[in-house]
Amino acid sequence: MLRPTFLGYKVATSAMKVNQITMDVVGQNISNINTTGYTRQRLDISSVSINARNLKYGMPGFTIGQGVQANGVSQFRDPFLDLRYRVQSAKAGSQEVQLDALNDLAGVLDETLKDGIEAQLSDLLAQFQTLSTKPSDPVIEGVVRTSAQMLAQMFNNYSQQINTIKEQQMSYLEDGAIEKVNQLMANIARLNQEIKENNIAGNAALELNDERNLLIDELSEYLDIDVVTTPESIGGGRTVDVLSIKLKGSDDGSGENIKLVDNNKCAKLNIDTAVTDKVALKLTAFDGTTYNDFNSNIKGGKIEGYLKFLNGKGDFAASTDPFESSKGVLYYEKMIDSLANKFAEIMNEINVDKIHGEDKPLFINRDTGTTADITAGNIKISDEWAKATKSYITNTNEPKTGNDSTGATDNLLKFIAAFSTEYDFTGMKGTFQEFATYTMTRLDLQIKDVDTSYATYSNNRYQIEFARSSMSSVDMNEEGVNLLQFSKSYNAAAKLMTTLDEMLETLINRI
Repeated sequence: MLRPTFLGYKVATSAMKVNQITMDVVGQNISNINTTGYTRQRLDISSVSINARNLKYGMPGFTIGQGVQANGVSQFRDPFLDLRYRVQSAKAGSQEVQLDALNDLAGVLDETLKDGIEAQLSDLLAQFQTLSTKPSDPVIEGVVRTSAQMLAQMFNNYSQQINTIKEQQMSYLEDGAIEKVNQLMANIARLNQEIKENNIAGNAALELNDERNLLIDELSEYLDIDVVTTPESIGGGRTVDVLSIKLKGSDDGSGENIKLVDNNKCAKLNIDTAVTDKVALKLTAFDGTTYNDFNSNIKGGKIEGYLKFLNGKGDFAASTDPFESSKGVLYYEKMIDSLANKFAEIMNEINVDKIHGEDKPLFINRDTGTTADITAGNIKISDEWAKATKSYITNTNEPKTGNDSTGATDNLLKFIAAFSTEYDFTGMKGTFQEFATYTMTRLDLQIKDVDTSYATYSNNRYQIEFARSSMSSVDMNEEGVNLLQFSKSYNAAAKLMTTLDEMLETLINRI
């Protein structure tokens, strides 16, 4: 029995068609070699077997296939690498925000390159020592007052600069990060709809997938997310994948992670203005559900970094809230406030004139005019001291009968001794200068710790991205080899068709 006459033509034409499409795919890859986010494409092919199910009798002799067929175009992409990349990206994003903000704080509090509170405390101590050699001297006391005024102003400047950093980071969170997250979620939802419509029409929409993957990678820097694809029936036994994005570590009330994006719907993140004692977030889900005080659901990403920095009170925290117990701007603000408050309290106590029963405070709260609730932001020298033309500092509290006490120094020595006395501060016991050094040291150590974590996560992300790029990016050498390979295969299929034509001519015309 002779073989079917045109079977060879079918095999040859299928090979030519597939190889032609394959070269088109290679051309697409080469043209996008420099396109950001582009994923290398490939043609999925399979051999075509003969269908003998409806034949009444079995086919005699040998049976062969009917050529090759193209099943579609897909991408060289590993979902597991995407998952690993996004996990590291969320961790690195959190550390990056904290590192940048803490470095801003270090620029304010660091005293290695400039004279700060420690140097000014030393200067004030030196002026008290000079005054002890000439007690009640109004000129020298004026120098002491000037030094004290400079110290109070330095506390004020520190507080103002810390508050500026706080406002700046708040602006970065509200106007930068949150706006970006909402924009990314909205764009991903839009692309989901476009990709779904293309898939229904039979188009794989691979370029749209690349665009969406870029947005998802960027979103993973801000939040720790989980990407889920679910098949959805479109009738006729066909399904298309529908993408949703969930927030890891969150709880929608039923034990499931909260969905940020679900096909063409997305949630919206905002500042929860109803909460006034901290920076709190609010999420409005696409079904209308509102999650107030959303902070506890945030487990990673830049959003977490901002919340830790803005809400972190460290040792001053009243709860175990991870954002409150972190050492952020509020912690260092309270450390400086504690130093200013303790210093003013001790100085005011020593300057009490017990002989005449007068308080004579040296430092007051500028907002209230009293000695209550003094902080770095409101400390100032008292108006009475600022206006005094005669001696205001109490040099003695030991009454002497019939003798002039203007030359006594017992109380001045208490001022001097106060600078070397250890006091109980939050987290440590030490002198004023030791506590200032302790605060700066804690900040330096925290920066080094965060920097180490950021370097680790960034390096992990780089290694994963390198592995992902090795698989997904276009390599000119490899594509060049593919061109040669598929070109030769196409030519071979064309040669097969020419040979078949010659065989058929011999069969018809010569036999």
